[in-house]
Formats: sequence, structure tokens, C-alpha cells
Amino acid sequence: MKKIIILSFIFFATIAAFNAKAQVAPGSYWSVFGGVSVPTGEFAKSGYGDFLEGTIDNKAGFAKTGYTFGLDGAWYIHKTNWAIAATVSYQDQGQLSANDAHTLAAGYQDAFGTDLGQATSHGRYQNLNVLVGPQYTFLFNKFSVDLRANVGIVKSFSTPEMDIVVTDGGIPHPFAQLSSTASGFAYGGSADLRYKLSKKFGIVLKENYVASPGIAITNTDRVNNAGRLDTKQPISEAQTTLGINFGF
Repeated sequence: MKKIIILSFIFFATIAAFNAKAQVAPGSYWSVFGGVSVPTGEFAKSGYGDFLEGTIDNKAGFAKTGYTFGLDGAWYIHKTNWAIAATVSYQDQGQLSANDAHTLAAGYQDAFGTDLGQATSHGRYQNLNVLVGPQYTFLFNKFSVDLRANVGIVKSFSTPEMDIVVTDGGIPHPFAQLSSTASGFAYGGSADLRYKLSKKFGIVLKENYVASPGIAITNTDRVNNAGRLDTKQPISEAQTTLGINFGF
């Protein structure tokens, strides 16, 4: 593994050196894009876990594959292949399905040891990513390959609200996980391939990954911490987008 890392570093360093000598510096640009956003990790999980085995998954997000669109740009440092880049994107990661609600109802019923468990949900995962970071560009005639690292914030506009009722001895006990509009730290990276159609116009295909340790979640009317209790929802997304870029 160490040899692979060293050889990879030498390979990219050689390309960068050749690139700097053989090509003019890339020009700054901005772009509009849209594509698919796929939840990953805990955000994508849709299981409750097992109460008796102590494997309740408090962080399962039940997020779905959705869409993303936004604006992107890079401003190059004078006569270099290094740029300061930024992305602003909107994501929709869907809502809980009827099967998800059934999974929650059965899980809470088991955890609380009650006669009946019921769960309903409304609202969607909708958020905004604002990210900035360094970018390095490799030039190959009309093609450009950009590698970027990002940090920033994720701003939630909504998350699915989960309304739970456990009934024991005919007495209902309702509680809820509320929709969140919180913000959280985000980080990630991307790689894209740009093709120049003209001096100031081109297309770009991009692979992007964004993750956040989590946004705050509020729960109401909990009399104890039995069962699933999510107070901080991790978010992670892998995105494939196609865009149009404009040089300036």
C-alpha cells in the first residue's frame, strides 16, 4: 500500500510538472449543474435494529436517492493551475415510505414492550450545501480534469417528521421526532472532467461527495429514552452531475 501511495504521488506530480510546462494556465469559470444525489452510510440506512440485542440504529436516516442542482465556480491564482473553488447546491433526498413507517412502528412497539405501535411521517429531506476549497487542474488539450477538496456547511430546510404512538392497556403515548432546520459542518471532495466547446463555453461531468457529522434533531414528549432516539442526524451524499460552464 505504501508503494502504491508513493508511486501515485510521483505519477501525479510528474503530470502536474509536465502540465505546468506544456500548457497555458487554465481560466476561471462558473457553471450551472444538475444531477442525481445518492445517500450513503447511516443517512441511507432504513433499519431499526434489534432492541433485545442492543443494536438499535439511532442514526439511520431512511433517505432516498434524489436530485441536486446548483452553481459552481473556480477562480485561478495568477498563472497557476491552483484555484479557489466554491459550490452552492440544493438537494432533495426524499421522504419515508410506508414500509419505513411500519419498520419504526414495529421497532418502537418492541422497545417499549407495548400492545401496539404506530408511526406516521411527513416532510422530506431538503438541504443546501455551501462549500469552498482548493482545486488543482490538469490540462489535456480541450479536456480539463479538476480535483478539489471542500469544507463548508449544510443548511437543512426540512427533515421528515416522525410521529409515534405506542399504546399500552388502551392508553396511547404519543411522541415525535421533529423536522429540523439546523445547520452543520460539512466536508468532501470532487473530481470532474470538463470539455471546452469554445474559448468561453464548455460542458462538465462531475463526481462529488459531501458529508456532515450531523444536524441537530429535536424530539418531543419523550418520557424516557427507550427505543430509537435520534438527536443528531449524519448526512452523506454521493452525487453525479452534468453541467454547462462559462469562462471569464
